[in-house]
Amino acid sequence: SDVYKRQGINAEYMGSNNPMSWLFGASKEETKKTVKPEQAIEELSKQIENSEKRQKVLEIKEKKLLQEALKLKKANNQRGAVLALKKKKMCEMELNKIDGMKLLMEKQLMQIQGAAFDEDIFSALTVAQEATKEATKDVSIEKFEILKESIEETQLDNEEKASYFRDIAQEGSEELMEELENLEKE
Repeated sequence: SDVYKRQGINAEYMGSNNPMSWLFGASKEETKKTVKPEQAIEELSKQIENSEKRQKVLEIKEKKLLQEALKLKKANNQRGAVLALKKKKMCEMELNKIDGMKLLMEKQLMQIQGAAFDEDIFSALTVAQEATKEATKDVSIEKFEILKESIEETQLDNEEKASYFRDIAQEGSEELMEELENLEKE
C-alpha cells in the first residue's frame, strides 16, 4: 500500500474485484455504503442545529459590521465604511446560502422520516398479514360448511328430542281437559 501511495493511487481501490478501479475509481456498487435512516436523521438534525448556530454568529457579525460602517462613515473614513459594508454583504450572502442549505436539509429530513414511517407501517401490515395467515391456516370454507352441517344436525336432533318430550307431556291431556270441564259443570 505504500507503493500505491507513492504513485498517487488510492489503495482502497486495489482490493476491489475490478482491476481498473484504481484508475477509474470504484463502481457505485463497490463504494455504496448502507446508511440507516436513524443515522441520517441524527446527522441531518446535527447539521441543521450547527447551521442555526452559524446563522446566529453571522447575524451578530452582520450587525457589528453595519455599526462599524456607520461609525467609519461618521469619522469620514469612506474606504473603511465601504469595506465594512462589503463584509456585511458577504455575511448576508452566507446567511442566504445557509437558509437554502437548511431548507434542503429539512426537506431531506422530512423525506427520510416519511420513508422510515412508511417502512414501519409496511412492516406492521406485513406482520399483521402473516398473523392472519397463521390464524386462518387451518380454516377453510369446506371446514365451515362441515361445521354448519354439524350444527344444523345437532339442532334437528334437539328439536326431535324436545318434540318427543312435548308429545309425552301432551299424552292424555285431552281426556284430562274433558274431565276438568265435567267437574266444572257439576
